[in-house]
Amino acid sequence: NGINVRTRYFVTAAVQRGVSTLSKEQEVLVQCLAVEPAENPPINMEVGIEDCLHIEFTYDREAYHLSDVVTGRINFLLVRIKIKHMEVTIIRREKAGTASHVYNES
Repeated sequence: NGINVRTRYFVTAAVQRGVSTLSKEQEVLVQCLAVEPAENPPINMEVGIEDCLHIEFTYDREAYHLSDVVTGRINFLLVRIKIKHMEVTIIRREKAGTASHVYNES
């Protein structure tokens, strides 16, 4: 974050069932490191709809280099709805400018 520029990264999970689409967006932090951290444990994130759908995302590491490939697993812990299509997206969102003159880019 700076005075005039802000860059944010999000992981979005979307589940399409029938006519409706359910989605969850979670902000993730990106840090530029000179040296890979000594400890780089896996990350677990769980999203869901009460008593209908519970999905667990497991990423192999907590920190990635910008040229790395993000790898992991998606486990469906509870599925009581029909899923037609599912999509996971990593989004980079940038904001530049001040209050009345903000420029957004995704």
